[in-house]
Amino acid sequence: MDVRRHGSRVVVVMAGVIDENADLSPLTSLDTDALELDLKDVQRVNSFGVRAWIAAMSQIPPSVTLELIHCPPAIVDQCNMVAGFLGHGTLKSFYAMMTCSDCDIEKAELFDSKACRLAGGKLSPVACPSCGLPMVLDDIEDYYLTFLRD
Repeated sequence: MDVRRHGSRVVVVMAGVIDENADLSPLTSLDTDALELDLKDVQRVNSFGVRAWIAAMSQIPPSVTLELIHCPPAIVDQCNMVAGFLGHGTLKSFYAMMTCSDCDIEKAELFDSKACRLAGGKLSPVACPSCGLPMVLDDIEDYYLTFLRD
């Protein structure tokens, strides 16, 4: 966990695995009005990690603006499966694994949650970097984007 202060906003960059060994206590003791969690390098979250995460989120005061950015599929999956995983926060941007069946290429693409909501809960088109054909989500889109409707 790397904590950086940008004026009145605190950015916490997290990496690795959120499990029984993860110390999330720094998230609950930050003196800030705005907290941004950059989760790009979180690899997975196990059941112990979910419990610790929810406990930490519940201790962040509602007066703190809480935004999660660069959320990998491991975080998106938890947001879709576990009630309260976001706490009072907002998932601002997320990665989705896109594939091209013609080229057999897989690519993590960053999406903006607001743009997806404005597009009717759909991902914007992504062209394959090799052949230029549209890539598709390597998951069921309606399920993967459940968090957009909550």
